[in-house]
Amino acid sequence: MNAEIISVGTELLLGEITDTNSAYLGQLFAKLGINVFHKTTVGDNEFTMLRALKSPSEQSDLVVMIGGLGPTEDDITKQTLSKFLNVSLHLDQNAYKKIENYFKKQHRPLTDNNKRQALVLAGSEVIENPNGLAVGLFFHTNGTDYMVLPGPPSEFNAMVDKNVVPLLGQHYGLERTIKSKTLHFVGIGEADLATRINDIVQNQDNPTVALYFKPTDVTIRLTAKASNSKEAEKQLELLKLKIMERVGDYFYAEGDHVSFTDFVVQELIKKKISITAAESLTAGKFQSTLVDTPGASQIFNGGFVTYSNDVKRLLLGVEKETLNNYGVVSSEVAKAMASGAKNKLKTDIAISFTGVAGPDSLEGHEAGTVWIGLALRNGKVIAQKFNFQGSREKVRHLAVQNAFRMIWNSEIK
Repeated sequence: MNAEIISVGTELLLGEITDTNSAYLGQLFAKLGINVFHKTTVGDNEFTMLRALKSPSEQSDLVVMIGGLGPTEDDITKQTLSKFLNVSLHLDQNAYKKIENYFKKQHRPLTDNNKRQALVLAGSEVIENPNGLAVGLFFHTNGTDYMVLPGPPSEFNAMVDKNVVPLLGQHYGLERTIKSKTLHFVGIGEADLATRINDIVQNQDNPTVALYFKPTDVTIRLTAKASNSKEAEKQLELLKLKIMERVGDYFYAEGDHVSFTDFVVQELIKKKISITAAESLTAGKFQSTLVDTPGASQIFNGGFVTYSNDVKRLLLGVEKETLNNYGVVSSEVAKAMASGAKNKLKTDIAISFTGVAGPDSLEGHEAGTVWIGLALRNGKVIAQKFNFQGSREKVRHLAVQNAFRMIWNSEIK
């Protein structure tokens, strides 16, 4: 069967956000044996949406529209599809009740605009949104079928994985079972990992192998197609064992939605390792990331943001001579900050950050120069230098991510 994807959103055309949804759906459709012969991006404009629907839909078995389901006036995807098909919209009561309950819990008034998220085409099949309020829909015709899905990736991915795949199997008789495993690795570079499993990647057929690289870790996604779930699982396990023989020393978790920082914090909680932080460069970003994990308060009582040298001396006990002799962007200051934070709050470990976020240099150090200090449980204090590239925000982000990696390598692994 043939499918087309229409991504909706002026922000996509302007390059303000990247369209990851159509890539995700295209990869999934390929695995299901659905041919995607056309992908279109249109703005939040009725005329361009109607034009996109009119031309290729005559050749498509399925048209999927992504985005434009929110509560604002420019979210008009369902309204435009309604006009194109000459099918009326009505309020889905279950979806509306979910919206109503949400606003009651938030103690906020429910406006007419919010009701738009519960609108569906008459005669369509409602697709529940596990992570949001805007429902999707599937509308069957004698020619082309239409599916409408939300734009935010957190809502889109969950809806596709949980509800769209079974729906496609039901309507189009997709007999094969598709199962995936996502393996997460840390402490190995992307080039090194790719080299070690290169022959597996090059010779892949079924299961397939896909590599994804992030600043701190590497993800390998395995996907198998089989006649039943048990056979697909068997194929995945055999391939997983083959990969683990080569890079198993760097494996840390399995699962679709695994955050490395969240995983590290959970391990700290399990091992009852208390932590604090002294942040100059990152302005509290590490501590904010730390407490994003539920239960982090069990191992984190507080920390420090110390930008000026005077505050470093006052709160962390960094010696004036250390600052004068080595400069604030140095291994010695990073170590002194970590040691001072650990001693002040009597924690098991402490992490520190000092460096140059940019855009200008500091003390002769280029933007992106970062020292991260780590005071360990055994009394040893280490520091590592990084040279990051990118904006101020990217430098801070990379610093935080690599701090969690240092903690993993030194205290958890």
